[in-house]
Amino acid sequence: MKLLPSFRRDAGRKAAASSKIFVLGSGRSGTHWVGYILEGHRDIHVTIEKPPIFKWVTEIALDFGKKAELLPKLLDRYEAEHRAVRPKHYADKSHPNIWIAEELSAAFADARFIGIQRNPYGTVASMLKHPGVLAWHERWTEFPVPNPFLGITRENQAGYETMPLAAKCALRWTAHRERMNALRKSLGSRLLVLQYEDVIRNAEVELRTLNEFLALPSPIPRPKVKAESLDRWKTELTDDVKAQIASVTGVSPDEC
Repeated sequence: MKLLPSFRRDAGRKAAASSKIFVLGSGRSGTHWVGYILEGHRDIHVTIEKPPIFKWVTEIALDFGKKAELLPKLLDRYEAEHRAVRPKHYADKSHPNIWIAEELSAAFADARFIGIQRNPYGTVASMLKHPGVLAWHERWTEFPVPNPFLGITRENQAGYETMPLAAKCALRWTAHRERMNALRKSLGSRLLVLQYEDVIRNAEVELRTLNEFLALPSPIPRPKVKAESLDRWKTELTDDVKAQIASVTGVSPDEC
C-alpha cells in the first residue's frame, strides 16, 4: 500500500522549546499506542482522550456546525493544559483532531502533528470488535450529511443504511486516509505520519525518526510491541468481509 511522503529530516534541527503535539488518525489505527509511546518520555506530558477535550473534538468532527461554539473553548483549554506542564511538551491524543488540524496549526505556531495510519484490514477488524466505535455508524442519522468523519457523502448517502457494517468501517478508513493525505500538503513539515506496521516491524528506526521530528534531547523509550497484532485480521475477517473492504478502499489484502 503506497503512502505519500511525510516529514523530511533536518539534520541541523535544534532541540525545540516547549510545544504542543497533536496525535491524529482514524479510530483503531494506533493513536492510543502513539499516545502511550509519547507518555514514556520524561519531557512530554500526555493527555489521552481527556474530558471535556475529547468530547469537544469529537462533536466538532461529527458536526462542523459546532465549530464556532466549541473551537474557542478547545483552544483555551489546550493553552491551559500546556501552561500547567511547561517546560515540558504537551501532547494530546484526541484523534478526531485530524478534521481541524489546520485550525490548530493556525492557532498554535508551536504545534506539531503526529499522524498514524494502519492498513484497512487491521483497522476494520479492530473497529468491528469495539461497540463504542461502531455506535457512530449506528447513529449516523443524528449528524449532518455530508459527514467526513464517517465517510458519508451526498453520493453514497442513499445506500449507507443498508451497507454492510464492515463496508461502513472501510468507508470511514478511506475518508481518514484521504484527509491525512490532504494534511501532508497543508501542514507540510509540521506533520509526521507513521505507519502502524512499520512501528511494529522497525521500532528502533521509527522511534528515531519521531525523536528527530520532535527534536527531543533524549531517546524515546522503546515501547512494548505486539507483533501478533499485525496479521490477526487475516484469521479474524471472513473472505466476504475482506472483499467488502477491498471494494470500498481499493486496497487488496495482498498489499497488506
